[in-house]
Amino acid sequence: MAFQLKDFLLYPPQIWACHQRLQDAQYWSPEQRRADTQTNLARLLHHAVTNVPYYRRTLAPYQDRFAGMIERLDLSELPILTKQQIRDHGQELWADGHAAYKPSVAQTSGTTGSPTKFLVDRQSNITHFASIWTMLNWVGYRFGDRFADLTGGERAGEPMYARDLRSAHLSRENVQRYARRLRRFEPVVFKAIPSSMYIYCRWLEEAGLESYQPRAVLTCAETLHDHYRAKIQDVFHCRLFDFYNQNERACLFSTCEHGRYHIHEDYSYVELIDNDTPGRAQVVTTTTNNFVMPLIRYQTNDLVEVGDGTGCPCGRTYPTVARVIGRADDIVVTPDGRFHSSFEFILERMENIRMTQIVQDDVDHIDVRLVPTPSFDRRTDLRRLEDELRAWLGDDIDIGFSFHTALQPGRTGKIPFVISRPGRELLT
Repeated sequence: MAFQLKDFLLYPPQIWACHQRLQDAQYWSPEQRRADTQTNLARLLHHAVTNVPYYRRTLAPYQDRFAGMIERLDLSELPILTKQQIRDHGQELWADGHAAYKPSVAQTSGTTGSPTKFLVDRQSNITHFASIWTMLNWVGYRFGDRFADLTGGERAGEPMYARDLRSAHLSRENVQRYARRLRRFEPVVFKAIPSSMYIYCRWLEEAGLESYQPRAVLTCAETLHDHYRAKIQDVFHCRLFDFYNQNERACLFSTCEHGRYHIHEDYSYVELIDNDTPGRAQVVTTTTNNFVMPLIRYQTNDLVEVGDGTGCPCGRTYPTVARVIGRADDIVVTPDGRFHSSFEFILERMENIRMTQIVQDDVDHIDVRLVPTPSFDRRTDLRRLEDELRAWLGDDIDIGFSFHTALQPGRTGKIPFVISRPGRELLT
């Protein structure tokens, strides 16, 4: 999340009240939490089957059993909602009179590079902001503290620090400048994509540079691998926190000072469904705060390691899991030594592409595999996509395109968005 004070100015009383409630709710008794979840689910299911066309059709046969499901906190009778169903049914998932909710648009491309659009309403934004604020309090951040960000990028040729310390210009040659900038800025918290922070730490060590030591490092958006964690903590000598969230406001998991991932149950209702691999579970969620486009039993396609189920020493009573196994794409390495770990910002503007995969065998070339929609125009849409990619990757890399009717999943069953041999070499 781009956590900026200007966002707080939109509706401060509501955000403040929600944040104050969450400060108490994290220590609620199991009985309080269960009652609150039941209330939220009852309100959400009634709204959905009454006001949302898709659910009027698909959930009506279950309506007389809602009360029992809510009492047991067991929604397993209801059908799963997939990303493909959201793409297929689109506006049918919007609540009647959706404009009255004054929604904003969120979009995610996921690991397949297949764009999916979502509407989020005001209450969802309030809950999201207050929840992230609460999670940042766990990390040690307070309003007014300085905050460095290494999760995004700039277009090629833009100033290095156009948006804090975002990462398109991060390379071995620029590491000293980044380190110097951080020492001057003195951020309390350093937020980063795990792979970006891991590479930055390696290059700091190779250059023999001392790093500025913030109060905490906060990672997000990718799986935090054990060797990433070890390197980051070895270089920064501070606590490392991690969180898992999505643009569609599906769920929020975040670590506390003891390293356990807490499921923020006041953010959404989360089900952990048995997976074929022992000790792992699929994450399925129901969004209890977004009434303009509720997602009921939404399949995130991510997994968790379930852990031992014991209470956390931090005293917070949210359920915990041992580890989140989310996105783990490769990164694209450019000929001039930069790297990119995310391309969603490009795909957000490409509505005529169903799925995308980027394959890189060497630093001088990428192959972009496309599954186009019937309305895809090979002249205008292809030129637009190439222009967007070059704006971020530069002109020194060769970009090829190939067209497909489908893309093959990898060993995990997911379709990897980026497959890069140079990227894997950089990250190992």
